[in-house]
Amino acid sequence: MKTKVALTMALAASAMLVGCSDNDNDSVTQQPTSKVRAVHAVSDAPAVNVLVDGSPAISGAEFKQAAVISPTLGTYALAVEAILPGGSTTTVIDPTDVTLEDGFDYDVIAVGEVGNIDALILADDGSRTDANAVRLRVAHLSPAAQAAAAGPVDVYVTAFGAELPPEANFSFSFKESIGPLELPANDYQIRVTPAGSGTVVFDSGKVSLQAGTNLLIGAVDNTGANGDASPISLVVLNGGDVAEIYDTDQAAGVRVVHASSDAPNVDVYVDGQSTPLADIAFGSVAPFAFLDGYAALPAGDARIQVAAAGTGLGGGLVVIDETLPLVNGQGYTALAVGQLAGIEALVVEDQVRSIATQASLRIIHASTQAGNVDIYLVPGTQSGIGNFAPALSNVPFKAVTDYLAVADGTYNVYITPTGTGTVAISAEGVELNAGDVYTAVARDADPGEQAPLNNQLGLILFDNFVVPQP
Repeated sequence: MKTKVALTMALAASAMLVGCSDNDNDSVTQQPTSKVRAVHAVSDAPAVNVLVDGSPAISGAEFKQAAVISPTLGTYALAVEAILPGGSTTTVIDPTDVTLEDGFDYDVIAVGEVGNIDALILADDGSRTDANAVRLRVAHLSPAAQAAAAGPVDVYVTAFGAELPPEANFSFSFKESIGPLELPANDYQIRVTPAGSGTVVFDSGKVSLQAGTNLLIGAVDNTGANGDASPISLVVLNGGDVAEIYDTDQAAGVRVVHASSDAPNVDVYVDGQSTPLADIAFGSVAPFAFLDGYAALPAGDARIQVAAAGTGLGGGLVVIDETLPLVNGQGYTALAVGQLAGIEALVVEDQVRSIATQASLRIIHASTQAGNVDIYLVPGTQSGIGNFAPALSNVPFKAVTDYLAVADGTYNVYITPTGTGTVAISAEGVELNAGDVYTAVARDADPGEQAPLNNQLGLILFDNFVVPQP
């Protein structure tokens, strides 16, 4: 999955970053500059800010994002601060002096785990012998792989489809790097094993490397869906662009939520074939509600059909028929929402990454009966809304919030029709633990319940709200 990184850059009018001077004719002389690429490679850390000489240069960089700045040559103090729930910050990498020399570009990479984060600084003179070759540097940025292999790893770079050779191209440990290497443009396969072992723990499948490119490939902790496939994924950096390669067997992850109150139990078909996702009742999540509890489907376009349970596709009631472009390593939740007469699929992309400094909470509005709503998240010691302002206001049907960064603690969740303060859905004493990921879906009344309407509306809870059964 390729992402064009868009970060907030605070570069304008800073002599620290772009030096200039005025002569008698008011002309501007540009000072020599270097390029510094900042990379966030700490899988359990929140978004970070990068400071240069105490001033923000990059704001809000997320895990696996990169950004490039162009300071003038000289020595600077680079520091990194993490953004905590509520917007406060804490320094995670103390100011580190970096001298930028003429003829070199630099990668400043935050590596490690929360509580033990380092700055890995790589200098690159850009030298190459063949302008048409693929120029490649490789860095080991995964503490998870170091732990899983109990030491270094061997890396094999071969033509696609070739047998694993008897000797690796190179071996390295966490925070070590190799290169630059030059390879002809071609289709390659990258495989990783524990040092001295023939057991492949990562297989890239086909990787097409283009002529003339200058790439940095980093092995990072695997935080994608179906994460048991491998301890690592690979991030490929080309300037400020980042692409990610998951293990070829990782697949996409898909689960289904039945959130249409007047629809019957349903069966799910993929590309016309029946699946274990069968007889799903209103309010249920299949195959599993716990975090990363997906059905694994191959990447590519997949036709998802939902039919009334037991009726089949031939003459049965097919209520949803959607083609989803699935991406390897990405998790998806497909919700059946709305009343039966107008039922539709609401498909959202999921996060399964644990962030050690926060609970990550997402709320999906799937109640046709509630109208637009305000969502309150108040301390568990507070009974009722009181004078608290809503965390989210005027949220419409089918809205999906971002994953909200919430401090570890116990909370009461109240959902009210917008502007009324009248609680329609509540969940009190909810424990949200740092490092966990939570999703709550506001649903319609269950037709089987007999309570007044405003007591019938409820929540469908999954991810770390649900504990896997042994």
